[in-house]
Amino acid sequence: MTSVVNRSRSILEKSETGGANAPGTHGFMLIQAWPTGAAYAWETGDQRLCWATVSDSVVGERACAIKPLDPPVNTSAAVSDVGTLFGNGWGRLFAADHQEVTAATCGGAPLELRRVGPVAHGDRTLYAVWFPDYTKGSIALSLRHDGGTSEGRFQLGDAGDRTCGEAP
Repeated sequence: MTSVVNRSRSILEKSETGGANAPGTHGFMLIQAWPTGAAYAWETGDQRLCWATVSDSVVGERACAIKPLDPPVNTSAAVSDVGTLFGNGWGRLFAADHQEVTAATCGGAPLELRRVGPVAHGDRTLYAVWFPDYTKGSIALSLRHDGGTSEGRFQLGDAGDRTCGEAP
């Protein structure tokens, strides 16, 4: 898997070198890798969030926020939708402001939660969950902030045959 990550990162680096969407200080942050490619997120020098999927030898999907810090960073603990990725399944990228996401579940079953990395001068951390296909409903999140814990939900969307929701 290391060779896939290295190859896909190199392809992405070549496509973004010197442009307005080039990564800032944290560089490209791996979201998910699969046998033929990988997904990445990054923050530009002017604090716009970007994400891309790279398969084989091409950047298959790329998106960047139009404005810096979009969605805006909340002044207190909050979770925000960032984007959707397609590549070896369906991924949701989201942000946790001023808190840490410690676990995620879909209908009560644990999900693999990926901590992607910090952005917005450390006030926000990007996270991702990956599904085999479109999934609707919401996932439950376990959160840690201000020395305490809480529960939250992240809305996935309303498309797909698979559903996440409340545990039975």
